[in-house]
Amino acid sequence: MIALSPMKRSDHSLLWLGGFMLLSLVLIIVRLWHVQVLSFDKYERYREVQSHRTVRLPAPRGMIFDRQGEVLAENEPAFNIVMYLDQFREDFRTTYAGLKADRKLTTAQSLSLQKDARYQAVSNAVYRASLVVGQPSRLIRKRFEEHYARSRYVAMPVFEDLSREQMARFMEQGSRLKGFDMEVRASRRYPQGSLASHLLGYMRPRSRQASEEGPELKMTYDYEFPDFTGISGLERVYEEELRGEPGAKSILVNNLIYREEEEAWLPSLPGKNLILTLDSRIQRAAEEALRHYDPHVKGAMIVMDCQNGDILALASAPTFDPNLFVGHLPSSVYEPMVDPKGPKPLFNRATHGQYQPGSTFKMLIGLAGLELGLIDPASSFQGDGYIMVGQRRIADTAGYGQFDFDRAFYKSSNAYFIHYGLKLGMNNIIRWGDQFFLGQETGLLPGQEASGFFPTPSLVAKGWHPGETANLSIGQDKVVVTPLQMAVMTSAIANGGKVFWPRLVAGWETLDPILGKQFESTPKGRLRAQLSATSGNLAILQHAMLQDVEHPAGSGAPCRIPGYLVAGKTGTAETERRLDGRKIK
Repeated sequence: MIALSPMKRSDHSLLWLGGFMLLSLVLIIVRLWHVQVLSFDKYERYREVQSHRTVRLPAPRGMIFDRQGEVLAENEPAFNIVMYLDQFREDFRTTYAGLKADRKLTTAQSLSLQKDARYQAVSNAVYRASLVVGQPSRLIRKRFEEHYARSRYVAMPVFEDLSREQMARFMEQGSRLKGFDMEVRASRRYPQGSLASHLLGYMRPRSRQASEEGPELKMTYDYEFPDFTGISGLERVYEEELRGEPGAKSILVNNLIYREEEEAWLPSLPGKNLILTLDSRIQRAAEEALRHYDPHVKGAMIVMDCQNGDILALASAPTFDPNLFVGHLPSSVYEPMVDPKGPKPLFNRATHGQYQPGSTFKMLIGLAGLELGLIDPASSFQGDGYIMVGQRRIADTAGYGQFDFDRAFYKSSNAYFIHYGLKLGMNNIIRWGDQFFLGQETGLLPGQEASGFFPTPSLVAKGWHPGETANLSIGQDKVVVTPLQMAVMTSAIANGGKVFWPRLVAGWETLDPILGKQFESTPKGRLRAQLSATSGNLAILQHAMLQDVEHPAGSGAPCRIPGYLVAGKTGTAETERRLDGRKIK
């Protein structure tokens, strides 16, 4: 049992401590009473003239890499000089007094003079700052007055995209400038210039949103710092993943809408990094090959791994530099880009371009004929330099002679493939076209590719003529495809019958605060369909494609590469006239 001894009368230190604590408690109670009762009206007035503004803070955008880790799109710091107008209130009053002098003004005149005074005070301050930075600048009155009227609680940009030398000048002498500060913002940069620009796409300033849906809450912002959004290409398709989650800060403003204090209460979350299947070395070679052919060429080139559908290169010409769209883009630069009569460099011909396949369509006719037993690869076909379809004579540039399957293929005999196309009939041609998904999007860039056109049974049932089947058998008339669709078709023939979904995104990279970098891959080699073709017939077609390039008389002989075996099929589409000179419209 513990016994507590009574306090001794001589223990004065404890008495003093107890008295001090009692006095402190009394003072706290008195202060609370003063604040909550006597000063209630005062703080209530403060509350009535103050309010908060919510400001959107952009998140660092995710970077884009090729399969080897080469940077295709990144963020770089952009250094700006801003000014806080709340620090110029005394200058406004002084300037106004000087302009007013002893005059008596009406209310309207006084308000107008106040505007003049504000503009003059800020304009003079900007001029002094320009001398320090070494960059001439003129304050645009309309822009200043809009900022003052709507957003004077946030800093107003004055100089943007400072050079390193200008930044150094401001850091050294900027302390003499009242109300100015340096601000760092992220700016999108494409270090490889125009490389793969049609795939990457481009960005433009983000339009102000009434509200924005976040992962857990819906935000409404009073002010949004400048940000960009993807307009085309991967920047658009994966806008949500790349942009991350914006942050927010709250600014307490007084009755004059000047800033009193601010607090960042929602941190931004960086976007995911995008890893592509693209190989920059192959992409660069493809684009250079197009330019080497003709600096003004309009065309496309696709390199696809036929074993899994990975896109290694996808080039379209002419091209453009996406860096142009990050800053101010003059109309004199933009308008020629979208001129329908011009070269249209923003147009992705690999995915959006729709062309008649021409003789490349003979791959499908040949495979269908082999599968149905209509074509014997060893049998001879007598070529007369033309073929009659009804009363119509269609010329054959392969000329006269005997043609087996290989020779008809590498000489690209129109008569041979029209003959067997008519034997196949439209139902069989449509069935094989459907196996290659002609007339359907590949899914590479959702919403940014054309589907082309391929006949359907219902179209044929409405009225179809042998002449139309003849045209279709050599890739003319009622069939249009994209270069990407033909790349998928050729890959399926090359790999033994596997029709893959083309893959451009290898995966996503995120930065976990605990686990560090985390990589999430996308499915590789997604099979869309398996051709109902035997390996033997596919081998016959593959051999004919090899002959088209390797045989000295092959139409693709100019594509031969010493030391390599190259297979393919050339094709030239007639877009305005038939081979016999008649229009095909």
